[in-house]
Amino acid sequence: MRVLEIVADGSPGGGTTHVLQILKGLHGFASFHLIAQSGSYLLREAQKHGIPCHGIDFLVSRLPPTIPITLRRICSNVQPHVVHVHGSRAGFFVALARIVLPTLYTIHGFHLFQKPLVLRWLALQAEQYTFHRASRIVFVSRYDLACAKKLRLLKKNKPHELIYNGISVHSLPQTEHQCSQHIGFIGRLEYQKDPVLFLDVLEHLPEYSATIVGSGSLDALVRKEICRRGLTKRVNMLGSLSQSETLKVFSMLSVVVLSSRWEGLPLIVLESMSMGIPVVSVNVSGMSEVIENGIDGILVDTRSGESVAHGVRQVMQDSSLRTCIIQNARSKIEEKFSEEQMLQSLRRVYEEIQ
Repeated sequence: MRVLEIVADGSPGGGTTHVLQILKGLHGFASFHLIAQSGSYLLREAQKHGIPCHGIDFLVSRLPPTIPITLRRICSNVQPHVVHVHGSRAGFFVALARIVLPTLYTIHGFHLFQKPLVLRWLALQAEQYTFHRASRIVFVSRYDLACAKKLRLLKKNKPHELIYNGISVHSLPQTEHQCSQHIGFIGRLEYQKDPVLFLDVLEHLPEYSATIVGSGSLDALVRKEICRRGLTKRVNMLGSLSQSETLKVFSMLSVVVLSSRWEGLPLIVLESMSMGIPVVSVNVSGMSEVIENGIDGILVDTRSGESVAHGVRQVMQDSSLRTCIIQNARSKIEEKFSEEQMLQSLRRVYEEIQ
């Protein structure tokens, strides 16, 4: 079976890691081709594993007219049995290309809720068309599935799947439980991830230091805010790192903070939980499907630096709570969010729709 994976990005992050998991984990079952942003981290990593890759500049403008033509040409050359599209931007371009092949569309979180009214309406129309053209939809959280139904994107007869993201527990590096007062932000420096809220949290934790891993359009703003708030000596910015480099950072952290405005099902949270690093997260999107507050992590309902900082202190100052959270989190990941389960489910879907 030949499978063509299509992503309109490819920078380090959860979505990129997810695609690499598929390419590496199912290579014995199918032969893969990959389309992603030209020159991206994802293309470089896939090429290291011998995956035939095709680069397209998805970001040259808001709606590049040549991309659907290019997609059709590549599909004609590759002749895949299944096309698997990740994310709304790639999904819309594939829909415009009107490729007559079994197409799987994976939603990695809905971004349209944060757009201005007119752009939100346009994004909704694009999603409706993408849903219509896809053969089957994959959701990574029940929250996103509920959103699709609420927005009337998912028709009653539309085939769909709920397949949670997963991680390879046994391949993660072992870390010792850190009780130092050092917290981490790991994610793209973009509006969605709200790194400025993370700085608000740090201001309410004057005795703590922090590491920030990631880059993006807010990089300059975050650096300026760090200086303005007098946090220079307490914050270490490492920029964008590969997955293996990022995982090594966990050994320095006592808590991982998720300050996002919305999410799909972030791999960084699963990795943190599996490696014994408690997660304190704003309760957004499908986070309650991963974390049960006070049991295997801390969920904060109020979106403020003070509230999240209180969650950090809660898990750091109560040693018995911290121990229970670490143990329960590891058990949950092994039982519910394993890479093996995720890959088995995707393999079944590939076989069913080809």
